[in-house]
Amino acid sequence: MLKRLSFTLTVTASLTGLYWLYALAVTPRLAPKLLTAQQRPKDVREEPKFEPPPSNIQNAKQFLPDASWAADAKFQIAMANGVLYTNNWRLVDEQQKGDDPQNLYEFRPFAMIWKDVPEPGDDGTESTAGKQPMTLMSESGLVQFSSKFDPVSRKYGRVVGGKLEGRVVASGPDGLTIRGRDFFFHEKSLELHSDMPVEFTFQQHRGTAKDGFKADLLPLAEPPRPDDFLAIAGIRRVMLRGPVEMDLANSDNPLHVTCDELFQFSPEQLVASFQGNVIVQRFTDHEQPDQLKGENLDLFFADDSAGSDASISRSRGDAPAIVPILRGDGPKGMSAAGPILSDLDPQDSRRASGSNGGSLALRELRMTGRRVVAESPSKGMTVVANSLVYDVVARTVKLVVIPTAGKSAGPELKSVFVRHKPSATDLNCPKLELTHDESGQVVSARGDGAGRMRRGALGSDKAEFSAKWQQGFDLQQVADSEMDLLTLVGGAVLQQPTRETGLKAEQIQLWFDRPTSVTDASRRASVRTEANNVSAVVAVNDTTPRSVPDLTSRDFRPRQLLAQDKVVVVSPQMNAETKRFVVNFDDSSPAPIDLAGGSKSPSRVRQAAASKSPSGKKPPSKTPTEPLQLSADLIRAKVRLPGDSRPVANGDAPQAELTEVWTEGNVDIQQSNEGVAEPLRLLGERLYLRNASSDGEQVLHVFGQPARIRARGFDIEGPEVILDRPNNRIWIDGAGELRMPVKNDPFDGREFGSPALLTVEWKEKMLFDGQNATFLAEVTATLKNSRLRCEEMEVVLTERLSFRDDAGPAPTAEVQQVICKDGVQVDQKLYIDEDPSEIRHGEFAKLTLDQTSGRMEAIGPGKIDLWRPGQGKRAGLAPRAVAQANRPLESEVANWDFTSVTFQGKAIGNMRDRQTKFQDRVHIVYGPVAHPLDTIDPDHLPKDGGYMECDSLQIVQIKPTGTQKPHIELEAKGNAKLEGRSFNARADEITFDESKKLYTLRATGNRQVTIWRQTTPDGEPSEASAKSMRFIPSQNYLRSDQTTGIRGTN
Repeated sequence: MLKRLSFTLTVTASLTGLYWLYALAVTPRLAPKLLTAQQRPKDVREEPKFEPPPSNIQNAKQFLPDASWAADAKFQIAMANGVLYTNNWRLVDEQQKGDDPQNLYEFRPFAMIWKDVPEPGDDGTESTAGKQPMTLMSESGLVQFSSKFDPVSRKYGRVVGGKLEGRVVASGPDGLTIRGRDFFFHEKSLELHSDMPVEFTFQQHRGTAKDGFKADLLPLAEPPRPDDFLAIAGIRRVMLRGPVEMDLANSDNPLHVTCDELFQFSPEQLVASFQGNVIVQRFTDHEQPDQLKGENLDLFFADDSAGSDASISRSRGDAPAIVPILRGDGPKGMSAAGPILSDLDPQDSRRASGSNGGSLALRELRMTGRRVVAESPSKGMTVVANSLVYDVVARTVKLVVIPTAGKSAGPELKSVFVRHKPSATDLNCPKLELTHDESGQVVSARGDGAGRMRRGALGSDKAEFSAKWQQGFDLQQVADSEMDLLTLVGGAVLQQPTRETGLKAEQIQLWFDRPTSVTDASRRASVRTEANNVSAVVAVNDTTPRSVPDLTSRDFRPRQLLAQDKVVVVSPQMNAETKRFVVNFDDSSPAPIDLAGGSKSPSRVRQAAASKSPSGKKPPSKTPTEPLQLSADLIRAKVRLPGDSRPVANGDAPQAELTEVWTEGNVDIQQSNEGVAEPLRLLGERLYLRNASSDGEQVLHVFGQPARIRARGFDIEGPEVILDRPNNRIWIDGAGELRMPVKNDPFDGREFGSPALLTVEWKEKMLFDGQNATFLAEVTATLKNSRLRCEEMEVVLTERLSFRDDAGPAPTAEVQQVICKDGVQVDQKLYIDEDPSEIRHGEFAKLTLDQTSGRMEAIGPGKIDLWRPGQGKRAGLAPRAVAQANRPLESEVANWDFTSVTFQGKAIGNMRDRQTKFQDRVHIVYGPVAHPLDTIDPDHLPKDGGYMECDSLQIVQIKPTGTQKPHIELEAKGNAKLEGRSFNARADEITFDESKKLYTLRATGNRQVTIWRQTTPDGEPSEASAKSMRFIPSQNYLRSDQTTGIRGTN
């Protein structure tokens, strides 16, 4: 069907040759004027012989070749428009009475030349010049006249009946000849008939009717005049009684038509019909002829008197213009334009010289029956219907199956069936309509009702291609192009089982190149070479349909496909659901496309060592076990066709490649694989997919508000998400969010009981190569009760995730390293049995966390704040109290211990050892507070609070052991200062043990530790110096070693 439905060649070639049949019915227009009624003579009487004029002898020699005696006939009687030839004539019985026939004459032998009534010429005069006369010849003729036959006085009367006995030959224009025996004519019954077999010829066409013929005649509209030779206006209907056979010659191959019952022609209605097992055969070089079979064949003609010129009539679509000329081996002297008179013998030339057979033009052909079958063994084509209608003017062929009423013998035909054996193609449809142009090229095809088309695979019983529809299909030529358009409507389905592909929609439209056939072109060139003197005629009328190629070449090149409404696409590479599906097919190789628009991953995004093999090449990808699952409101795709689209029997033909896909509206694309719990999934409003059919080589660009990619446990979203599978990269331009499960806390290295979801948000861009991820602008990372903020963050995973290799389970990737830059803030809450155990807040210029080694490094200026549940009654300051009175609260209301460390250099620690060392201008504030997140003003310390300064500080967090609760230990070195609400001290080193509330102060070299204390609220401060001191402020305990001085009250 997609190959231009080549069966129309056979149908049109077989049927249009029947155009010539109408001329067989034109001939009897003249015959009734020559034949006579059914009577036998009683005796024979010889009449006086007349001297014939020379013109009678000349006409007899020219127009009566079957009556060689006529030129020397004894009697040559000139009538109104003709000449009667006979050697003997007589009145059969002069004593006839009653019902006996009157004025009955016998002529033996009998011949007659009769010309039509003269018509006015261009100059107003009547002329019959150039017109072929009608002739009759028989062994004898009985003619009944309306009055006495008196040739001497030139009174003949009107012929009212008669019989032509023995062998009868009638001839007329266009080489028309009818041969038979015993023709009868009755004016009263208006019949002309014969019960004997008849033979007829017309130009190069021949036929026989076994049971004779009958002609129903038309009377004159007005009463006949005395000089009228026949009171007959014309023929109402001509019938040839079967079996009837006709051999119709045409410029391509001869046609043989047979019917078992009847052939009839109505000159009034201009309808010719065959009845009863009608068979039309077209003989070709093939061993078996092409055939058209049915019960009834009707031919409808139109009066084309104004265009009687043969070339004019044929140019408007008559038979010769639509019969394809494949070979120049037709009957001698025939071409697509008609007989070539110079090649005919003199007798044939004489018969064709006065032809005016262009007065009728075939308008419509109709074949009906329980099964109308058109078969072309030469083309391997079979068509089955029960109604075939060919409209010559509209150039359309209609094939229909009409449901029969009641029961019928044999299986009922439910749809038109078309089979093309060379391409193993079957077509079924209740109604099928084809239209061709002047050259015979099929320009459109339409089918109404539910139908299907199936095309078998070469060397297999399986279907290579199939199509189904519920409402109809339409095939049209695209204006001003070399493409055709096929449309399937209503539950349309296209399938390629051998390639496991299919398409379903309410409407499918397919644009494809109009196929051409090299074999046909070569054959047409051969015809032009062999035609010699008729080559020009053949070339002009060469109407081999170029749109119907040799289907064995299977050179099918689609250009565009459009499917609409409830679209479902199935293929090994992709399954899709959409409202609108558009595919563009391309022969050329696409140029490389840079989806990133020239943007590359910045150098700070380090490529993982596993991203390439040792040779530097990309590792080969494993084939996914499942196709892409795609849904969207609109899907547009681009397919690159192979250079040679012809498949071979073993299925190793080049495959079409899905190169690009665009989608719009509610985009959801997934790809599941064996061993992978969660499929690769993309969500958004628009999608661009490149290298769609190359496993592991796809590049996906998703747009949305937001667009999402879920892959290998990752969930990434943003306004534009790009997945570059061959380079194993994902990047997002604009704000976005990443979510991934982790088993360990990247902030402190703790292991979770079950994987927790790490969420990273950003405002500018994200880049990820499967192991290294970089986030830019207002980055926020959240994990359970922990949050990290910065302007730039880089996350390094323990294992590289492959977006190229979808086969097999995903590796269990954990966060190995987190690098944060610019405005880093860390907030963390720790819980024990749902009770808060610690709250942390940090601020840094840069922070690096290495989960593998546990190392933490922060670049200052920075700050770390810690809140932990209090160890007893401690003094503290609530934020409200600080704001109102700028005074610390009493110890009875303190519930939390607060520690704040600020530094200007670095902070280096280990999350596993839970120790941290701060460098350069370190300041520590600590003490009790009423609520978490409350802070302490160093200028207004609480009762049990303190303040420290030093060059470097080390903090160690001690884990609980036995009955000992968790606590911290501090070690400050270099210009260390300690301040409390009622004391301050100076030393080279100061340590603090939270579990004992003990400060240890030391001096190095020849320096001293100095402390100033106020032992009572209203007492005078005292000063003490020593090499080292142990001090517990809450107990007012001080012990010194190597004291060097005391001033004031101790």
